[in-house]
Amino acid sequence: MIIEGAIAVKAAMDSKYRKVETIYIDKDKHTSDVAFIVHEAYKCRVNVERVPREFIEQNALGRTHGGIIREVQQRRFQSVTSLLVKEEPFLALVEGVEDSYNLGYILRSLYAFGCDGVILPYREWDFEDQTMVKSSAGASEFIPIHLTEDLAVTLKTLHDNKFRIISAYRGNEPKEIYKTDMSRGPILVCIGGPLRGLSREVLDNTDEFVYIPYDRDFRNALNAAAATVVFASEVYRQRH
Repeated sequence: MIIEGAIAVKAAMDSKYRKVETIYIDKDKHTSDVAFIVHEAYKCRVNVERVPREFIEQNALGRTHGGIIREVQQRRFQSVTSLLVKEEPFLALVEGVEDSYNLGYILRSLYAFGCDGVILPYREWDFEDQTMVKSSAGASEFIPIHLTEDLAVTLKTLHDNKFRIISAYRGNEPKEIYKTDMSRGPILVCIGGPLRGLSREVLDNTDEFVYIPYDRDFRNALNAAAATVVFASEVYRQRH
């Protein structure tokens, strides 16, 4: 598959979850980004080819490639137990987000605020990987991701490892996010997408329901990407 743009290409180069094959660069492009990428590729023994602009245009997904694309293998995903190595991990479960751009934005925010790993239901994994890498500004290449084929088993594993499961949900007598202690201990924050929200499987295994208060009487929820920013930044604030 092809990843495009300097940010995504550099991220894939530094990722431990994906093997890089060949980098293609517009033969007429000479910038500091190009020099850096070529230098790093040389150190990593990755093949670099200077090609005509037409080759880049034909193989890129969009038009914002900046004259740089990269051939890579599919991303490797992590086991749930590999996400438990820290003493007090902050994990996130994202369910029902069906747009590659939105998922990329979500991964970008989670990574920026120190999330230690993301859990995604396997059945929903049909995203455009290239789009996700680009919209996450490369963050998807660095954050550990576990694809679960059995949510019940995954949630039980987390409960067995002393995780509190916190769901962004206004039902079931929720608490306000700013009055919820997320400052310590292993936690899993669950965010649902705009169409289906969180599944019954997640809700039935939730320890605490939490909502984001609004200043106005506004009945429409924030979208999943915006809600993720609020939750992730509040976890960061409390833990620091």
